[in-house]
Parts: sequence; structure tokens; C-alpha cells
Amino acid sequence: MIESALNNFSDKLFLYLTGKSKDPRSLLVKKHNENFHTHGDYSFPNSLKSWHEYVDCDQEADHETLTLLQAIGKECKDIINESKKWDLAVQKAKEEKGRIYLFLDRPKAIRAGLAEGLRNNAELSEKLNESASEVQLDTSCDKESDLTSLRAKYVCNVVKKLCTLSNVNSPVIVTSKSSTTCEGCHRVLCGTVLNSKTGAKEVTIRAEDFIRLRQDEMTLIAQHKYGVRVSTDTKWKEFLSHLGESAASFELLQTKPSGAVKINFDCSAGSSKGASFILYNCARLETIIRTYNDKVSDGTYPELPPFDEVDFSLLVQEDEWHLIFNYILGLPSLLNNSVEFNNRVCEFRPHQICSYLCSMVRIFSQYYRKTRILVEPRKHLLPVIFARIHMLKILNETLKTCLNILNIKSVSQM
Repeated sequence: MIESALNNFSDKLFLYLTGKSKDPRSLLVKKHNENFHTHGDYSFPNSLKSWHEYVDCDQEADHETLTLLQAIGKECKDIINESKKWDLAVQKAKEEKGRIYLFLDRPKAIRAGLAEGLRNNAELSEKLNESASEVQLDTSCDKESDLTSLRAKYVCNVVKKLCTLSNVNSPVIVTSKSSTTCEGCHRVLCGTVLNSKTGAKEVTIRAEDFIRLRQDEMTLIAQHKYGVRVSTDTKWKEFLSHLGESAASFELLQTKPSGAVKINFDCSAGSSKGASFILYNCARLETIIRTYNDKVSDGTYPELPPFDEVDFSLLVQEDEWHLIFNYILGLPSLLNNSVEFNNRVCEFRPHQICSYLCSMVRIFSQYYRKTRILVEPRKHLLPVIFARIHMLKILNETLKTCLNILNIKSVSQM
């Protein structure tokens, strides 16, 4: 799998505290997703009792009152000093209510995270061009045009991509029929698509009708929410068709594959909001990057300096840290958690990728509203513009990588 600075940090911290390699089942070292200013980026319990499986203590003191750091003869400052050798370093550590809270050295972590994002997206993009021939769709689903079969088709396409990325070479069959078996195959069973009003399996609305319904809804959202002018030319029609397919696909993938999906067919219910918001922010990112390049061409801005020459310590906004720490650095963990494949389990979780995308674009949209990125090209402002454009280019590639896995085409404008 691709490299992960976050996993490496957890592993090294666990090894430092216990002298043992990190147990994959252990949740003692916790990565935070919010409240970074108050609770830091990582934390762990400081009670010896929590670590009794991994730490041998010769002291005869009461295990109930002895802290982990006392037992191993360390202090918070020792963790800070040790971490200076790691890719991600701890800048500050504090104890509060029995937990140790760790605050990372952000400038160092931001540079490491963006560099990792560049490498990972390039590697994933190359790998996604390969195909997993061992994954097949149940032929009975392929012939049907009902929504449950459409869901199985969408899931099958994502499973192919996830198998390629995770180097799964065993035969897998994706089906919506519990009666389907395949000798020597791992089976992925897709749940039924239900009508949210009746609670029963939807059998009257066909796949093409559902996609057309979502296409109409996406058109309305594009017009009224985002102010897009609708045209009748062929390119526009193709674009709307793509939006409808994307909305339908996203809606059927954002629930755990084995669970049933309830679909609201009322166009006013806003079922396509998730897909439209993701694609709209995808277009926003593309527009920022394209506008910067246009301004380079007309001489307004200088050429973007190479990555190694950029001062990323200028990325000091909390939303910038959130985007890098949770989403750019968080991509390897997301992909790792999206597949569980061994002799006992065959599980794929595209819904986690959908959830990650929704969260990512929500933070990006918040950042976009608060921050004017393409400011005046004054000499003292250029370094922060360069840092932000590099960050947004990597964020954009991360977003496109995830959409590619879901077989949803990104959009360059809306």
C-alpha cells in the first residue's frame, strides 16, 4: 500500500512507549479529527492500567495510580526530543485528565504531508490504469435494469479499483442475489434498493429512469443554487448526463454495500445534494488553478516555483491544517480501511470514501469562503499564494483520485 506518515508516527510512538511493535488491534494511540487547537493532533491514555498488555512494570506501586510515563521512566519532554528523529515531530505535549495530548510541529508536518500527497497521488493514478480481471459481476445482474442490479454494477466497478490498489488477486463475484454462489470465489452481496415511501423493494422505476430523474435534479441545483446557465448544445447535454450518472452512482454507493438503500424519488427532496456539492467544489478547485495559470500567462503572476522552493510554514490557517492533516495525509488510512480481505473476510467499503469526500469538500468550502486565495500580486503576498496553490493542486488530485476510485468523472467547471 502507499506510504503513510500518520501510520508511521503512530507506530513509532507506540514502539517508544512500549518497546514493542504496534498491535494493529490497539486503539490506544488516537489520531484526532477536530479540536486541534485545544486537544492537539494525537493523544493516548497515561494510566498504566490501559497499557497493561504491552508494558511490563517491575515497580511494586499500585497499578491503579501509576501512570504510563512514570512506569517507563519518561516525561513529556522526552517524547518531544525523541520525535525530532521522525518524519512528523511533536512540538508540544501536555497532560490533562489522565491523557497525554500531542501537538505536532505543523510546518514540518505540512511539508512532509504535501510531499507524501504528491507521491501517493502519482502512484495511485498510475495503478488505477490497471484493471482487476479477477472481479466479475453476476451475469444475472448484468442483464437486469432494476435499481438493485444497477447498484451491484456500481459496486462491482469500485471493487475492481479497490482490488487493484490493494493487490487483491483472488476471484471476487459481486451480486445482489443471495442465492448466487461461485466455487472458489469470494462473494460481495449488495443490499436491496428500497423506495423510501413504501419501504418495499423498488421494481417499477428502471435504472435509466432513475438516472434521468437525478439528471433533472442536478440541472435544477446547478441553475438555482450555483447560477449555472443551461444551454441546449450537445456538450452541455453530455455534461448534464454525466452529472445525473454521478449523482445516481454516489447515492447508491454512500451506504454500506451489504445494507439496503432507501431512495427518495421526489425531485424536491434534494437527494443529489451530496454529489452536486462535491462536483461543484471540484470545479472550484479546477477554476482556482486554471485562473492562476491564466494570470501567469498574461504576466500578472510569476511562474509557480518548484515544490522544494516554497515556504509552507505560511500555511497557518486552521482550515489549511485540517485539509492537510485529515485529508491529504489521511488518504492512505482511508484506502486501507476501505478494504478488508483475508481468508475469513471479504469486505469493501466505498461508503467510507463517499463520507471522506463529503467531509473534505465541506472544510474546503468553508476555507474558500473565508480566504481570498488569488490576492494582489504584491511581492510580500506572493509566497503565501505559492504555498496555497501547491496545497490546492495536491488537494485537487486527492479529490480526483477518490472520484476515480468511485468511477465518477471530475468536472473542471460548473
